[in-house]
Amino acid sequence: MSAPLSHAFTFRPGTSADAALLADLGWRTFDETFAAYNKPEDMEVFRPTMYAPEIQAAELADPHTEFLLVEAAGEAVAYVKWNTAPAPAEISGKRPFQISRLYLLKAWTGRGLGDTLMKTSLGRAQQNGHDVVWLTVWESNERAIRFYQKYGFKEVGELAFVLGADVQRDLYMQREV
Repeated sequence: MSAPLSHAFTFRPGTSADAALLADLGWRTFDETFAAYNKPEDMEVFRPTMYAPEIQAAELADPHTEFLLVEAAGEAVAYVKWNTAPAPAEISGKRPFQISRLYLLKAWTGRGLGDTLMKTSLGRAQQNGHDVVWLTVWESNERAIRFYQKYGFKEVGELAFVLGADVQRDLYMQREV
């Protein structure tokens, strides 16, 4: 049985000093979640295209992007990445807000932390006057899809996601604020 969410978590904005930390945490969470479903060579080819410190540094410097890091006992265990850049045509809102990543280390799932990050994200969108929240999810990530559906997200389109040599199908999902 997992322990409930406790006050031991610290939430803080990501800063330019967090590029290496986000590259490591992003890769660890991605690898924990998807390695069993993908070829190791595809995972290794993909890693530097998404989870290199210089890529995270560029994302941290992007004025449309924000990160919220979660720490427990001084260790980063989760994060959410938000984006306010223009959305693809499949997204219907005039002021879209993207949850680009909502990543937790496997040891911290099932403790309410994902719910807290989702509620924080939806609150952030509402506070800042956004009319729609959107995200993408791999069609085979049934746990994540159920989680998003619990919060009212509905499928509105699809896109190709390239992982190494494997072209996968991701879903666009959105909900009104």
